[in-house]
Amino acid sequence: MKMAKKRPAFSIDTVGNRGKKKKTDVWETVRYEATNTFVSHREIRRERELVEDLFGDVDLPDADAKVQGDEPKSIAQPKVDKKKKAPGSIPNDPYDLQLDDKKTAEKKPVWVDEDDDNIRVKDVMANMSKMRGKRGAREVSDERYENMLKEKFELAMGSTPEWAQLDRKIENDSDDEGDFNRRTGNYISSEGPSRLPKSVLEYKMLSDLNRATYAEGAIIKGVEFNPVFQVALVAGFSKTNGSASLFQVDGLHNHKIQTMKFPRFPIKCAKFFKDGRRFVVGSDLYGHFFVYDMEGGKEIMIPWNKSEDRKCMKQFVISPDGELLFFFGSKSLIHIFDTKTLSHIDTLQASEEVTSATFNSSGTRMYTHGNGGDVLTWDINNRVCVHKFYDDGCIDGMSIALSPNNQYLACGSSSGIVNIYDTADLTKDTPLPVKVLDKLVTSVTSLTFNPSSELLAMGSHFKENAFKLVHFPSMTYFTNFPREGTNLARVQVTRFSPNGGYIAAGNNGGTVRLFRLKHYGSY
Repeated sequence: MKMAKKRPAFSIDTVGNRGKKKKTDVWETVRYEATNTFVSHREIRRERELVEDLFGDVDLPDADAKVQGDEPKSIAQPKVDKKKKAPGSIPNDPYDLQLDDKKTAEKKPVWVDEDDDNIRVKDVMANMSKMRGKRGAREVSDERYENMLKEKFELAMGSTPEWAQLDRKIENDSDDEGDFNRRTGNYISSEGPSRLPKSVLEYKMLSDLNRATYAEGAIIKGVEFNPVFQVALVAGFSKTNGSASLFQVDGLHNHKIQTMKFPRFPIKCAKFFKDGRRFVVGSDLYGHFFVYDMEGGKEIMIPWNKSEDRKCMKQFVISPDGELLFFFGSKSLIHIFDTKTLSHIDTLQASEEVTSATFNSSGTRMYTHGNGGDVLTWDINNRVCVHKFYDDGCIDGMSIALSPNNQYLACGSSSGIVNIYDTADLTKDTPLPVKVLDKLVTSVTSLTFNPSSELLAMGSHFKENAFKLVHFPSMTYFTNFPREGTNLARVQVTRFSPNGGYIAAGNNGGTVRLFRLKHYGSY
């Protein structure tokens, strides 16, 4: 194992924003005072009842009268509107919360940072890497700057989130157990979150994911969203040189974090490890691959000394648990590496050369597709092939993908056909597809399900704009994606972000198109 020259370390901010002062909860204070006020009246009534039981009917002050003398000053007494309420009665809105107003009153911040008064908008904008004019930005008002930030946020995210809308309607604020169960029912009910509508997809095309550089090569072969941080990896090659870059994903600027060059190593595949702090790149020219440690800023070359299969590093997959790395070699071999020790631990022998592989959600089963059209099922724990069936009508298998809910298996062929199988039928000798997708006319080189199993992205790098999104479980196409005039070029690789909010497609023009899927709320 050889260590290459150390690069500048990549620092990952796991906190996000700097710490802020503790906020004062005004409404907690109001609730406290209100509780003490009404408890005080209840105690007075109780004392009156006890005195009457002991001494009979005596002249006592009214229980609802204003408490004098010993009552704590901290207890806030409700204000009475004499025009509407008789003296001594409790108003409907004792703390002037304006609960019945149709118009939402302007809300005041419960906490203000005094340091903000010393910050000028001009100084903030002057520290930005890209700004208008050679002499920086002129002074602008805080309100104008705030509106500009809001517009940029809505441009990237589609709209203002519900939690940020001051005029949103709050249906109920009860603290009783029944109300709690009603409000949390969406998270535990069998229905779950709302399903993705079919036919028409709500989405927005954003700035290219690699717009800050466009320097990852003429052909993009690797696009990955980090499973831990809101960071994306883009990798590709030009001629015999490879390059990989990390970007902050915001949909607007997508600022570059770091670029790594791999001379004389054309990258054909790139993936993050499960910990999100390392990634691996492979090529088809050499018998080794590289693992890059982002925090340490160093690359590690992992040699492969098998002379009979030295060029097997161009395509690989990582098991869902992040423990194993599978390289598809020549002569129908699958080489397995341990991701912790980065050492070779085993080799599987398939019946034909493998071109693609996918796993079930637990990682106990692996499905491979390849030349000849056979689909093989592997027991990963015992590392043996347990079943094989022929993909209906397939000449050569090009791609394969299993939905995250383990219900559907999609198999792409060299003829442009994508067969969809129900996994309940995969134990049969000759299972039949439940759906045949035939919108592509050239080899289906990429298949990817989104995290909710409601979308299947299918594409071919043999034809311009050969890219489709399919709705599940209806298995119908979205008619408005991509829109007419959208230039996707020849799509090489497609990936969804961890929560499905973004989809990225790398092409043969050195760019990665980025889309925001509005149905899904986050990265």
